[in-house]
Amino acid sequence: MSAARPSRLAWPAAYAAAGAVLFAVYLAQSSRGTRLISDGASNALQAWAMLHGNVLLRGWTMSDVSFYSTELPEFMLVEAVRGLRPEVVHICAALTYTLLVLLAAALAKGGASGREGVTRALLGAGIMLAPQLGLQSTVLLVSPDHVGTGVPLLLAWLLIDRGSDWARGRWLAPVLAGLILACAIVGDQLAEVIGALPLALVCLLRIGRGLRHRRVPGDELGLLAAAVLSVLVARLATWAIAASGGWTVTPVRTGLTTPGGLGQHAYLAGMGILQLFGADFLGQPTAWQTAFALVHLAGVALAAAGFCLAVGRFWSAELIVQVLAAAIVVNVAAYVFSVQAQGIANTREIASVLPFGAVLAGRLLAGGLTRPGRVAAAASAAGVALLAGYAAMLGFNASRPPVVVPPATLAAWLSAHHLTRGLGGYWQANSVTLITGGAVQVRAIDLVNGELIAGSYWEADRAWYDPATHYADFIVDLPPGPGNPRYPGPLIKTMEGEAGAPERLYFNKGFAIAVWKLNLLSRVH
Repeated sequence: MSAARPSRLAWPAAYAAAGAVLFAVYLAQSSRGTRLISDGASNALQAWAMLHGNVLLRGWTMSDVSFYSTELPEFMLVEAVRGLRPEVVHICAALTYTLLVLLAAALAKGGASGREGVTRALLGAGIMLAPQLGLQSTVLLVSPDHVGTGVPLLLAWLLIDRGSDWARGRWLAPVLAGLILACAIVGDQLAEVIGALPLALVCLLRIGRGLRHRRVPGDELGLLAAAVLSVLVARLATWAIAASGGWTVTPVRTGLTTPGGLGQHAYLAGMGILQLFGADFLGQPTAWQTAFALVHLAGVALAAAGFCLAVGRFWSAELIVQVLAAAIVVNVAAYVFSVQAQGIANTREIASVLPFGAVLAGRLLAGGLTRPGRVAAAASAAGVALLAGYAAMLGFNASRPPVVVPPATLAAWLSAHHLTRGLGGYWQANSVTLITGGAVQVRAIDLVNGELIAGSYWEADRAWYDPATHYADFIVDLPPGPGNPRYPGPLIKTMEGEAGAPERLYFNKGFAIAVWKLNLLSRVH
């Protein structure tokens, strides 16, 4: 009994220790190697509003992702301790990615034990270990869009995969997994595509195959019901929140691309996958970054091999392997054939390919590495060397000099000039507001058809734009064009047509700031 207990605690202790180390390193890379942007700042402001009584975020219009049941609870917990500060975004990003790596390791391990269990977990986590610097770090370690959705999905898959080990009844794991799926869908509608849909498709295929062989499917029926009901419950919850005056989401842009766009979309998907795995070796600014990317091609190859094995052995594979393979196919296909693939920044739409591919590699390749023989021994040695190289890259990335954050410079300048209530473009608005802890509040506006509008209420509270209760007397505009460095920008020029010439006009570090002696909110449509 006493010997069994330490053995039972070994894996949780290992995950906890690894999690603490990984969180510290990912926080360093996020804080020093990425720029705070308004997407993460918007989440911080939303969570702050929830902490201060607006639990349903009444008046808020979110982006096409609400994050309400995924990232926002995490932001609330961190802000309850740290307050409204810019580092909250980096802390939450590091927490999310740490959880993603640990859950991928746990799911890759599955029910294996001993050497194979360790190899599975290390292979699954190792592929994700060292995010690349640059845009890749922004997607994985600061921008919340879709990456965090992998956390509840991996948790649901873990419950399905290992639920029979602890659940007293066969119904408990599907019920809990269905509830987690529903929460994920409320927070991100993409979870329907990469979560509920693959699970339902795999269950239907397994049910059909079972009926052909005159077997009555049991677990698959429960999981199919969980997948279908998760979508219905999520949509009902989203409707109920909106009907109660709570947040609403901006409709997702949908539709199929034209046949001529398929080639470009396939290219973007391929380049995006390289970026997610840290293997984008094209156009890197330094030789060492190119070398790091080339080493990461090994991770791409391992994930690709795991995926190919999952597809090749589909009918004999475990249910969770089938679900992960189906999710990757559905996710990439939806990306390539839809209008979502507009540029490399949209790689976030296929972010789940990274953890799902890493799990498949761990579950399906580790067995060959643990068998006796020279080939397996050589492959294991190469894997250890690769993991050590990834760890070295992670440490190097985390120790880089901090990047310059333009909104921070702007925020300091506005504070020094006692400009505390104003308007600006989306990328300056919520980020400046968060950086100053709300001391300087910049609200987003747009220029549409020659009129200044209230930012389309994208990631904003409508109450901010009510001139009866709120005030704004300056505009921050986009950096002036190099051909005309004294041009104040289109937002300021348009406001001049509405409110006359500004009282003061400043140019500071690429930004134009115009100040009026009136409430500009009364001139915004």
